[in-house]
Amino acid sequence: MIVRPSASTWLLVLGVAALARPGAGAESESKAAQALPPPPPGFDSKQPLSPDDYARKNEGGYFTGLPLFNFDPNTGFGFGARAYYYYNGARSDTLFAYTPYLHRVFLQAFASTRGLQFHWLDYDAPAVAGSPYRIRAQAIYARNTDQHFFGTDSAAMQPLTFTDAGRTFEHFSDYNDALRAVRPDGTTLSRYDHYDVIRPIGLVSIERTFFDGVLRPLFGFGFSHATIDDYTGERVTAIDADGDEVEATMGETRLSEQCELGLVGCDGGWDNGVRLGLSFDTRDFEPDPNSGVFADMALDLSTSVLGSEYDYARFLSSARVFISPVPDITDLVLAMRGTFQVQSQGTPFFSLPFLPYTEDFRTGLGGHRTLRGFQQDRFVGHVMSLVNVEARWSFYRFAVLRQKFALMLVPFVDTGRVFDAVKDFNFKGWRHGQGAGFRASWNLATVLSVDYGFSSEDSGLYINFNHQF
Repeated sequence: MIVRPSASTWLLVLGVAALARPGAGAESESKAAQALPPPPPGFDSKQPLSPDDYARKNEGGYFTGLPLFNFDPNTGFGFGARAYYYYNGARSDTLFAYTPYLHRVFLQAFASTRGLQFHWLDYDAPAVAGSPYRIRAQAIYARNTDQHFFGTDSAAMQPLTFTDAGRTFEHFSDYNDALRAVRPDGTTLSRYDHYDVIRPIGLVSIERTFFDGVLRPLFGFGFSHATIDDYTGERVTAIDADGDEVEATMGETRLSEQCELGLVGCDGGWDNGVRLGLSFDTRDFEPDPNSGVFADMALDLSTSVLGSEYDYARFLSSARVFISPVPDITDLVLAMRGTFQVQSQGTPFFSLPFLPYTEDFRTGLGGHRTLRGFQQDRFVGHVMSLVNVEARWSFYRFAVLRQKFALMLVPFVDTGRVFDAVKDFNFKGWRHGQGAGFRASWNLATVLSVDYGFSSEDSGLYINFNHQF
């Protein structure tokens, strides 16, 4: 699993909001508003930015970036920095109204108090040299000493429990307290659902638009190596009968139990493959759409031909819909996403959580990017299904020092489930999370978010970049 915790210092955003007046910059935006130019060749069916967003979009290049302060219930407090560089080109360029940017680069360094490191260099060019080709590339170094493993498939959908517990737990907090206790034999299970993984990753893909810009086939490669360290037998932190933190020997983890039963991937190793994808895109503005549809399919084939130690296939299909129901009354966007994924039995357990969306991969069901209100990767399996619904209301816009901001309230509902096989799919036993978020867009393309999600089992506060989808 790869988690991407990176977040803004919200005091900065709120501080500049306090110095601004509502509608600041609106006069200059209205002056810039004009009839949108016709699309360039090859983009005839591509939906342009809305007239308001076209007027707000900055010309040329600019930087955004912040020191990162993150809190995620799965990774603890995190600190680091992320810097973006965007190049939009000139308003006179016909691509200006039909692309989110011409080039985007960001660099991140990040570490958290619970052992997560995520250092990341990312590049995206939606229309290389004005052509219908798009290139994306990512180089990542990730380490997580607190990587979750709650089991796989239908076993992961069962209530929380552990070997010798003698009961199940309705709430994660009670379950975690029971795990952390020192047992009569002096051992503990405080790391029962955790392992340590180091995983460098390299991804590169190229896409080409067809049918006037709405259809994009994708071809790419991915290379990664997993180093797995199980906590069984190690000295770990536990809680004694007096409620004090002590050192105790870790008993057998869930991962160790499953490895003894033949779980695939327990030795880690190389996981390299090729990716084929296809997307259909009518969104008006990728980072923060007001309208349109984005549907994508991705097929990952991990193969020994590329040096992989595993041979397996993964297929994902997903659809997102964005609707502005009352644009003349208020800036409200209804956003919906549905996802369905199938993986073959040879998939190593450490790659099972991956959801390879063609724009940006996610991991697991649980956590900020998929099923809020549950632990990260709480539900993982060979068949995974997910539905998300958000209402994004932009209620306040302002500008400070030529920087344009919009503030949003975002109530949401998430639901998902995993299955052993496709034939087992049904609509019973799905897990639900809900909550609300506060988000701010910065120069349209950078979105900062704070979401609080809760479920019958758990809850979480998530501070991060970008919309969930």
